[in-house]
Amino acid sequence: MPPGMEARFAAWQAEFTRVVSASHDFVSLEIIPAFSGSSEWQIIQRFRSPEALTRWIEDEARTALLADLSALEGDGKTSRVDEAAPDYHSTTTVTEVITTIVKAGQEEAFRRWAERIQQVQARFPGYMGTLVQAPLSSDVPYWTTLVRFEGPAFLDSWLQSAERKAILAEATPQVSTWQSHRMSNPFAGWFANEQRLAPPPAWKQTCLVLLVLFPVVMLEIRFLSPLLNGVPLAVSTFIGNAISVSLVSWPLMAVAIFGLGWWLRPDPRTRWRTELLGGTVLAALYAVELFVFSRFM
Repeated sequence: MPPGMEARFAAWQAEFTRVVSASHDFVSLEIIPAFSGSSEWQIIQRFRSPEALTRWIEDEARTALLADLSALEGDGKTSRVDEAAPDYHSTTTVTEVITTIVKAGQEEAFRRWAERIQQVQARFPGYMGTLVQAPLSSDVPYWTTLVRFEGPAFLDSWLQSAERKAILAEATPQVSTWQSHRMSNPFAGWFANEQRLAPPPAWKQTCLVLLVLFPVVMLEIRFLSPLLNGVPLAVSTFIGNAISVSLVSWPLMAVAIFGLGWWLRPDPRTRWRTELLGGTVLAALYAVELFVFSRFM
């Protein structure tokens, strides 16, 4: 995208998002730059079937939008190539996650509102793309939007901006209800969930990691360290850490989360009782570990 056309391109992104999300069997849309500060952007569109994708490719609205995009180039030409897009799910960007339940019959009003907010956020410094996903089923009845920024400061600037607050004030309960949270989970891979609920508090995550990591380290000291005697310290430490991380990531954290999931995300109706019971169970497990390794090592 040529310099100076950022505002017009942001407006085009917003309109494209609104139009494609209204297409039959639409699943999700992701708009991302090739890299931070790049003028080259990729648009990833997902549909439920090849037939739905074909209908969208042949849609007159899409043709008109692409013509508008070509006009932004100035010479009437633009390069569009099908290729693998970068995996922004594994980069260091920070993300705002928005889940929205749209009232029946208000889909178009919601898409118009989403178009306005996309047009503004796409012009903010540090903006690194958007993913929009339509409701997947009756069990997942909400629209999901991921808005990525280059770093925490850029995301905070957007979240606290007067522009965002003004647009959010336009969202009425008669059209939709929504929730927004920041993906700041330090152990996101271990505590991910299909329902996109907020992760457990960081202190609970840390307690669980300590629970499974401590016995692994103690066993390494007892059985692995003698085998690595004479090996350079850096090498032996690396080997020990590699084994620890691998065992904690799988299967130990999965087992711990399965066993203590009721404590990680307690039912609000019985929250304090669950917190007390969970804390007691965790303390007992710590005590057992300390007793075993103090007694037999």
